[in-house]
Amino acid sequence: MVHVLGIAASLRNARFGAGNHALVEDLKHLKDKDALHAYLEQQAKIRTEDFVSAGSKDGKPFNEIYNDLQKMKGDRGLSNSEASLAAGLWGAIQEGATVDHVGLTPFFPPFKEPRNTDELKSLILKADAILLSGPVYFGDRGSLAHEFMEFLHNDPELTAHLRNKVYAGIAVGAKRNGGQETTLIFQIVDATNMNMLAVGNDSQTTSQYGGTTVAGDIGTLAEDKYGIDTCIGTGRRVARVSRMLAAAQGRRLKDKLTIDIWLLQDQKDHYGRNVIEALLKDASINNPHVSFRLKDLTEETIMRCIACDICPTHLGPVDDYRCIITSDKDLFKRDHADLISADAVIMAVYSPIDRGQINSVYQRFIERTRYWRHDDYAIGDRLAAPMVISQLNANQNMHIRMMTSEVRHHTVLHHSLIGMELDGNLLNRDFLLGQIDSFVGNAVNLTIGRLQEGVGANNRYNDVGYIISAAKAVGDVPE
Repeated sequence: MVHVLGIAASLRNARFGAGNHALVEDLKHLKDKDALHAYLEQQAKIRTEDFVSAGSKDGKPFNEIYNDLQKMKGDRGLSNSEASLAAGLWGAIQEGATVDHVGLTPFFPPFKEPRNTDELKSLILKADAILLSGPVYFGDRGSLAHEFMEFLHNDPELTAHLRNKVYAGIAVGAKRNGGQETTLIFQIVDATNMNMLAVGNDSQTTSQYGGTTVAGDIGTLAEDKYGIDTCIGTGRRVARVSRMLAAAQGRRLKDKLTIDIWLLQDQKDHYGRNVIEALLKDASINNPHVSFRLKDLTEETIMRCIACDICPTHLGPVDDYRCIITSDKDLFKRDHADLISADAVIMAVYSPIDRGQINSVYQRFIERTRYWRHDDYAIGDRLAAPMVISQLNANQNMHIRMMTSEVRHHTVLHHSLIGMELDGNLLNRDFLLGQIDSFVGNAVNLTIGRLQEGVGANNRYNDVGYIISAAKAVGDVPE
């Protein structure tokens, strides 16, 4: 059984000490989503009343209110970040995970140095996955979440333990478009840079970047029913992927693992392809059980997505091509089954300083994969990573663009594979080969777990925001 640690990174946290354990016990006994919503409403009301009783109705300065709140027992109520996290942990429990809840303020108090961090460390060392929830500050995380990530970075034992563990995030903003997604994206980059494997929310809430809730004033989170659903989906996702990875222990694949490298941007002289081919030649020596398939797509004909209202066009097997574009010249029409057949995928680009020499199909390719996503995530549950071979000072940030696209396909994100080039020399070649080896090891484990779980299990696309497609999807479901 996998263990998920929920971490609440808000200065307004209500739960401390025994209150953390009481919350987990409460969540275990909530039988369905209606019971969860009722519980969150009740706990949000308690926290609102705490603020009132601490002096908010009397116009007391907030710093004095805050100090009074810190003196409470910490065994009742939920802040907005905690309520969002509670929904995520409830989702993880529904997937069979055990969970812990902890707030960061006892360890990183606002006006003092970190304290009692050994207690926090012991909780992290028990965890198979981290679910981090906190508020948005100007489109980024708050200082508590920042100091927590720095704490992890500066402890070699924790960084070693968290390698290949699963990470997901939840962000709370005062508005629907209040910076939640940018906050989650930045944290995905941070987590994968620590060699964690990052996921978003699950297919039932359209596989985005994690939990995104709307709550400005204390106690208002419970009103955001859709946001709560994204948190539940994030908890389910982090537990399920952790379970798949755990299922791989002691098992091996009978056949070679297939990893596709889709080259989507290069110089016109194919310089990037040559560099990647040389890398894969060495990587194949280290990983003889892997078939690396480099697909240079930069000169392929890829039609633009026309944003049709029916995607895919009809019900059918995933290997069937079911996009409305039917030109025989089109890459996706010709090679659909082959493109979705890999066990793991790497999107690759070469980024030179001189953009005048670039031949790029990246954006056309990405937008055309829309029908894969709508087709119950045709490449879902695969390990994915960007590969960027970049001239020093090219400054294109392609790895972030690719990560944000890949995770929307219900994939699991690995550390970006970034090679830095200067004067024709790959400066970090050995490091990059080590990262490819890491990708291979995780891809093997995730593939075994995916096959154990059942390929495509629970990955039905939910047509949120597409009324015509949603109506058609309901009609397509066989009785």
